[in-house]
Amino acid sequence: MADLIYDEMELFVVCLLLGAVLAFIYDGVRVFRLLFHHFDWVVDLEDLIYWVFTGWLVFRTLFYFNRGALRGYAFLGLFLGVLLYVLTISRLFLFLVGKLLPYWDKGKTYLAKPFVFLHNFVRKALKNAVTEVKMAIKGR
Repeated sequence: MADLIYDEMELFVVCLLLGAVLAFIYDGVRVFRLLFHHFDWVVDLEDLIYWVFTGWLVFRTLFYFNRGALRGYAFLGLFLGVLLYVLTISRLFLFLVGKLLPYWDKGKTYLAKPFVFLHNFVRKALKNAVTEVKMAIKGR
């Protein structure tokens, strides 16, 4: 009987940690959205991928630890893990990201300069080549 209780406790703790990890992953998605501009359909796609991944991970966890049986305390552990993470670490994490975000915007422009230069160079070279081809065709 004690082994059964230990197994259930283990599942509860694993679900508690899994809830916190899933909330951390979603914070990572939120930070990614702050760093890069997204269209609405891309945000929807990211959310869909996140929730499919979350469903798969919860299913795998329940199947591995409890042979797929749905237990209320497992979902309570997931909920409490998310809640504890959101009320503690998430606030600090997002606060720090908010403080570092202006530096990212400045750094992003400096990192993009070589690519913008290369893009403009290639574009100008292709435009000149197209112009020469048009002139050659007209000259015939």
